[in-house]
Amino acid sequence: MVSRKRLALPQMLILIFSALLVACSRGAENAASSSTYHVDLILSQPEDLKAAQIQAGELLNVVATTSIVGDVVANVGGDSIELVSIIPRMTDPHGYQITPADLRMLHDADVVFINGLGLEETLEQSLAQLPEAIPIVSLSVGINLREFTLEGLDTDADHNPEPPPGAGADPHVWFDPMNITIWADNTARSLAALDPVNAETFQANSDVFHDQLEDLHNWILAQLDGIPQADRKLVTDHLLMGYFAQRYDFEILNALLPAFSSAASPSAQELADIQDSIRQSGVKVIFIGMTSNRQLAEQMARDTSVAVVPLYTGSLSELTGPANSYLTFMQYNVRAIVNALK
Repeated sequence: MVSRKRLALPQMLILIFSALLVACSRGAENAASSSTYHVDLILSQPEDLKAAQIQAGELLNVVATTSIVGDVVANVGGDSIELVSIIPRMTDPHGYQITPADLRMLHDADVVFINGLGLEETLEQSLAQLPEAIPIVSLSVGINLREFTLEGLDTDADHNPEPPPGAGADPHVWFDPMNITIWADNTARSLAALDPVNAETFQANSDVFHDQLEDLHNWILAQLDGIPQADRKLVTDHLLMGYFAQRYDFEILNALLPAFSSAASPSAQELADIQDSIRQSGVKVIFIGMTSNRQLAEQMARDTSVAVVPLYTGSLSELTGPANSYLTFMQYNVRAIVNALK
């Protein structure tokens, strides 16, 4: 059974102090090195979860990491869960630093849903310290993952003999709506195991969301139909559109940051190689995340005479913005890509 006991004040103060130390040390590490850092998290499988100890009138206490994870969980859980997300909207998940308030939310949770695959790198230390009674579920379990390699990137092997920094499984699975159907399935199975009373509701909500995702996929196909194959080339600020390119038949020409994380830093030689690649390919657009540092892309645009087009990448927009849900997030991005490439 999952306990809903709240931590005593001294325990919470110790955890908060530890989190602040971790945040400070992580900031120093990020400033000194672009290398990746991962903690081995103990993840729970949906089928292994046990019913939570929920008192009469209480809702399942659910925590999501990113706003995109949170939106999918909200679609499945509906009014039958109490949901909070850690990383605020319009915040890059690659560089977010955990706060004392986040720690309190995590330790009050009945379950924590994450993207996984290293996306929440800066949260992993705190997630690893959660009590075993609080399950952590990666929604990406079961997805056919892409691996980061040099294949498909227009780079010079003499200058880049190794895979990009952070090579391994690509965490940006949400750029393919068909992957989100797996997220919905994992969410429904997990919530049903934790709260069997509402299992049918969770499954019904997941079925409705499945239909919406299928409609979204078909809409994307129709929108992209007018883009000639020769123009289906993407240059982005970091390697984040691989699943989109794989699903919708695009070529990832290059990335300004040859890594999966927007926190990486390119070398002078890498920038020179990318500039040459852009000039030779005839690409006219660089796509950059709304929450990314635009200086690099704007400098590249000036040097190569290409346009910079912003996309929503690792976060939804504010609630009043044009990408305030996963469905509108994808619609906004597809419209921006179509308008730029047609």
